[in-house]
Amino acid sequence: MTIENPFLPKPATVYAVKSEGLETKTLRLKLLNWNAQFVPGQFVQLLLPGVGEAPFCIASSPSDTKHIELTIMRRGPVTRDAHYLRPGDAVGIRGPLGKPFPIEKFYGKDILIVATGIGIAALKSIIMYIIENREKFNEVTLLYGARFPEDLVYREEMKYWAKDINIIITLSKAGLDWQGLRGRVTDHLASVKLHPECMATVCGSPSVMASIVDELVKGGLDSKNIYVSLERHMKCGIGKCARCLIPGGLLVCKHGPVFSSDQVSLKAIGE
Repeated sequence: MTIENPFLPKPATVYAVKSEGLETKTLRLKLLNWNAQFVPGQFVQLLLPGVGEAPFCIASSPSDTKHIELTIMRRGPVTRDAHYLRPGDAVGIRGPLGKPFPIEKFYGKDILIVATGIGIAALKSIIMYIIENREKFNEVTLLYGARFPEDLVYREEMKYWAKDINIIITLSKAGLDWQGLRGRVTDHLASVKLHPECMATVCGSPSVMASIVDELVKGGLDSKNIYVSLERHMKCGIGKCARCLIPGGLLVCKHGPVFSSDQVSLKAIGE
């Protein structure tokens, strides 16, 4: 019996590069002689030869098994060099990895998707899945917040998403020319009709996620129906280095990155 080496990356090449903002790009990767079978919420380790590797959530539809998309904000050595990649460049992929969203539990339910900043990348896959299988879900609302207009990710895609789901966008530091909503996402949660059976997904900065979960519970949502993506702090991706250990003895890369909010404390979410 052949055992697959979990540290051995699989080959891929850069198929296309799209600028999402000043510090954010989306890489569309073509998989070479293998298919990516994944569920929304999972992630991969991206290996840049001679540089290193880092984890990134998959930001594309599970229906396309020949390509995956990664939306990357420039923050460190790997993300910096990822921004210099061009079509044809070779990379390595380990994964898909991690625990995804329990998508079957969302069938037939109203869904609230709350994202801030680059956090929407972790939720794009489930958004795409919902849109491609729209008949399986009830009312769906995306509440998305950022600081400035240039921080908004997937602006072009959202024009098409709006045909199938409700989209609410708010900016916390917009200029005078901004004609939309202002403030944090928590300022606009009250405008969304919530009930205990509604399902919610949340991703953003740690402290904001904790505030959102707190407000959703106060608004009547059952904590077991609120799912957060805690993709931060991961290193090896397979639960060996323990760098992503959070309170409760949970490893984000192995037991997550998707958790229901009754599995983890607000402290663990917000730290």
